[in-house]
Amino acid sequence: MNRRQPPTPDQLLLALHAATEVDELWHAVLPLLRSAMAPCVRVTLFLGHFEMREARLVYTDPPIERAAEWYMERGRINPFTAYIAAHRRVRHYRFSDVVGSKASFGRTEFYRRFARPEGWDKGMSGLFWRGDEVKAMFSLYRAPAQPEFDAADIARIEALQPHIETAIDRVQELQHERLRRRVLEEFNRHLPIGLLLLDWDLRPVFTNHQAVRECAVWNHGPEVARGLVSRDHLVMPAAVREVCERLRTEILRANAKERLRFPQRMERLAHPLAPERIASVSAVNAAPGLLARPGFLVVLEDRTGEPRANAGVTQERLRLLWMLTPSEREIALLICEGCSNQEIARRRKKSLLTIKKQVTSVFAKLNVPSRARLMALLR
Repeated sequence: MNRRQPPTPDQLLLALHAATEVDELWHAVLPLLRSAMAPCVRVTLFLGHFEMREARLVYTDPPIERAAEWYMERGRINPFTAYIAAHRRVRHYRFSDVVGSKASFGRTEFYRRFARPEGWDKGMSGLFWRGDEVKAMFSLYRAPAQPEFDAADIARIEALQPHIETAIDRVQELQHERLRRRVLEEFNRHLPIGLLLLDWDLRPVFTNHQAVRECAVWNHGPEVARGLVSRDHLVMPAAVREVCERLRTEILRANAKERLRFPQRMERLAHPLAPERIASVSAVNAAPGLLARPGFLVVLEDRTGEPRANAGVTQERLRLLWMLTPSEREIALLICEGCSNQEIARRRKKSLLTIKKQVTSVFAKLNVPSRARLMALLR
């Protein structure tokens, strides 16, 4: 019978360096430390410190019931916190360096409440710093019958720490990048112009609401487009797609050996039947020295201004309209035309309840109590 072979040290390191999420990081650090530092009765990883405060994420094996409560209570009487604060940038320490002999440690409340029930009386921690602040740490625990951590254990810890720190920094930076991207996407969703970010294969990576509407207008005209505002109806206009394909061909040519530069420019085109509809297309990340595959940014604009003939619109009126989403702007302008909720629902092909909710949202954003006040504000 074939038994599954345990992973080799190289395989454990490869898994560590492949981690891109926090849970993946923990599931890579745990077997690596258990393999390199055996025997251990418990392994704990602390992540997400703010300044010198306690970690926000704690992983421990074996698992602890009600881990959040356990960690909170543990932190109140932890004898190691003061030691770490007094020894900034220390890379590792043995528990015995802090609590003294087994006998003195055994008399502490921390030992009675945590160490003894968990079955350990000795341990060692490795720390990672950002300046004078802890950014992460791990702890290894051994049972009374197991040996104290010695010089060979310390050498192994020192050999593993650069690998673990590199993985922690990578996962943290990826989390920061995801957060920045989410914030930027949320900001872009409310811009009054259409934005699409396409990958190399011209598949949408990001689209805002206005882009969905503008694509529908390009493909079907403004009247039909009113009922096609969901992402299910997002179809790239053929003329815009042709520009992206042409830019993609130029990028491939520019990255050939005989030609190393790609012309960084923006392609503009107007809708053949509605010249006030303008599309601008540019390549993103197309320089030969960048590893990420290029993409394409498409900006769709309605140069006629706001819907329903906004000739002579004042800057203040424009500012107020831009406080609303594209759908809310159109509803506000329909109200100014004297349309009832029923008429707006019919024109926009929406339910009356949906329109009522959006009208309420318009009133709240513009701080007006009634249709009459809204009409006076926008006229």
